[in-house]
Amino acid sequence: MSDAILRIGLVGFGDIAVRAHLPALERNPRTSVVVGADQDAERLAVAPTGVRTTTDAASVLADPDVDAVVIATPPSATPALVLAALEAGKYVLAEKPLGRSVAATAEVRDAPGAAERLQIGLTYRHHPAVDRLRELIAAGAFGRPFLIQAAICDEPANPDVDPRGYARRLRSLERVPPVISDGVHACDRLNYLLGEAPVDVIGWSLCTDPAYPTANVNGGVLTYADGTVARLEVVWLTPLLPRSQFVVTGPKGLATLDPPTFGLTVELADGTTEILEPPGDKTEVCFALQLERFVDACLAGTAPVPGLDEAIASLELAERIAQAAGVARLVPA
Repeated sequence: MSDAILRIGLVGFGDIAVRAHLPALERNPRTSVVVGADQDAERLAVAPTGVRTTTDAASVLADPDVDAVVIATPPSATPALVLAALEAGKYVLAEKPLGRSVAATAEVRDAPGAAERLQIGLTYRHHPAVDRLRELIAAGAFGRPFLIQAAICDEPANPDVDPRGYARRLRSLERVPPVISDGVHACDRLNYLLGEAPVDVIGWSLCTDPAYPTANVNGGVLTYADGTVARLEVVWLTPLLPRSQFVVTGPKGLATLDPPTFGLTVELADGTTEILEPPGDKTEVCFALQLERFVDACLAGTAPVPGLDEAIASLELAERIAQAAGVARLVPA
């Protein structure tokens, strides 16, 4: 492995890879994408000039000229690819969730090197506003217990405007409940901010269209040991989506993390106000910082964070909500 440049293999050229991973990799002076793979050869047409392309992902994972791999694939395919990359001695940055269920990740969890060389793409914990909110909670700025209101409202039902995107969302809904596919981000944020798992989970679900294969709206009420309550909702595939939110309200004040921008506003009962303006586009900032931390770990030979433990903890919590919400039939044993 070079002391200065990390040679990257990118596996998966879907939306998140092209829109976020690839731009972050191209902007980082310490990474060079040397090869890309996707089973759909047409997707590889967007690969940057000079990047070798292949439809054989296994060849990328075993390539001696590749130091590390970014795996941006659906969760049904991710565990096997991660396992092969680890067996080849690579560092791995894998998109969330690590698998469709905790059970589906068993081989990865038991694989040599998984705890030392795997970073999971829980991208939206990599932001100064999230770190600041964690500091404030740990310092007791809002008092205890408190209420967290978290809503992820994404993936609109817009077949006329974006037929390919709509078809992709329907395929995803057939495989993984929204609370696992998208909700795992919120579950990781709760774990990261609170440092513990809830003692009780109550779930609910709603299907707004009988043609959908499962409920497109999932939710849970999570209760923690000190009485703190988190209300989590994931809303998919409605023509008009409600606004996403992340609000912490306690006896000493409240904090509002604006989901589209990650601007943070803190208002305390003593009159103190703190506003943390976002340093740039949320996606660019989060993916850049995620990659920077991954490169640091690879070049230093240290364990990346969030790693295997965080991957499993966030997936476990999302799966608990799915089971409580009655959508666990999509979660493979």
